[in-house]
Amino acid sequence: MTLGLLHAQSIDKLVKVALKKHPSLKTIQHRLSAMDERIAKSQKWANPDLSLTINDIQFRKPLGRSQERMQYHALNFKQIFPWFGKLDARKTYAREQKHVVLHSYKAARTALALQVRTTAYSIKELQARIGVLSRYRRLAKQNIKLYTDMISTDNMSHADSISAELSFSRIEIRQERYRSLLQAQKEKLAYLIQSPVTRINNALHIKRPRSLQYYLNRLTHNPIYHIKLAQNAAANANKVLVDMETHPDPYVKVGYFNRPDFPDYASVTIGMSLPLYGTEKLNSEIARKEALSSVSASLDYKAFLKSEIRTNYAKLKEAWRIYNIIQRKSLPQLGHMLELSASSIEEGADLFTYTNILEQKLALEEESISMKAEYLRTKAKLKALIGGL
Repeated sequence: MTLGLLHAQSIDKLVKVALKKHPSLKTIQHRLSAMDERIAKSQKWANPDLSLTINDIQFRKPLGRSQERMQYHALNFKQIFPWFGKLDARKTYAREQKHVVLHSYKAARTALALQVRTTAYSIKELQARIGVLSRYRRLAKQNIKLYTDMISTDNMSHADSISAELSFSRIEIRQERYRSLLQAQKEKLAYLIQSPVTRINNALHIKRPRSLQYYLNRLTHNPIYHIKLAQNAAANANKVLVDMETHPDPYVKVGYFNRPDFPDYASVTIGMSLPLYGTEKLNSEIARKEALSSVSASLDYKAFLKSEIRTNYAKLKEAWRIYNIIQRKSLPQLGHMLELSASSIEEGADLFTYTNILEQKLALEEESISMKAEYLRTKAKLKALIGGL
């Protein structure tokens, strides 16, 4: 099937497209649908046994069936009857298993949305870096021309001219690396949303982060945490079901006996298995410990989740502070130094100083872009940790 081409879209729109089209989610949807059949199956009795018996085959006359009263043909029917509430317990267990799959589906949606957002922000970051490098590439060309002019008037050495050309080459190399990374990220995004994208509308814009408490108050919305809770509920339901297995199910066996030349008759047998060897008690103990294990797993994940939120929030604040330092202090200072250096060049000052300041300003602008992208990716991670899409 040919993939459709998505033109300019917002990141929120890309997330919706991915959630609608990605095949990994459809896989879980099919599993979820199958759980309804599992619930229906839990209410079915075990299949009955039907058997045919030919009794007393005498070797001296194998086909003779009227030699004595013990010779008969019998048709037997055996049915086990589940009781002690086992059908209801099976249904409860199947429903809890369905809840596990349901929360797995929600967790997969959250993870997919996070991948779309982080990939989209990486694309915007690389595009911004390439744009900045293109601007500085033009300035580097101008510097090379200035060096060439100065060399012709003996005011500058040839080595300084080569240094300017090397600076220009370094910019070109970085651009090529960013273009390669950009293409890889675009391919990844195309896979996530199942369609190529021409342009992403969102700008790399950040604002003051929410409080840490905002995220901590919502950690119980995390879908993986809900999987752990659902697994605990399923383990408890399984323990109830296993405990009931200590009470054996009775069975009824009915037989119809046909005897040639003699009266027919019927038989009825009622029985049950005898739990003599303690297997059921061992299974119950296994189920109890597995239920305890699931409780510990949910508590452990909740603690881990709290740690993850705190760690990522620290990264968020760090990116916010560094971005503001660059924007409010470093870049204005370098801009002022660049103006002074440019004025000095007109008076015959060293052009190398101007080039050096220009490279520092380029590095800071790239760092600023990096911090904005890192802030948005970390914010998306925090959003996913509290179950947001």
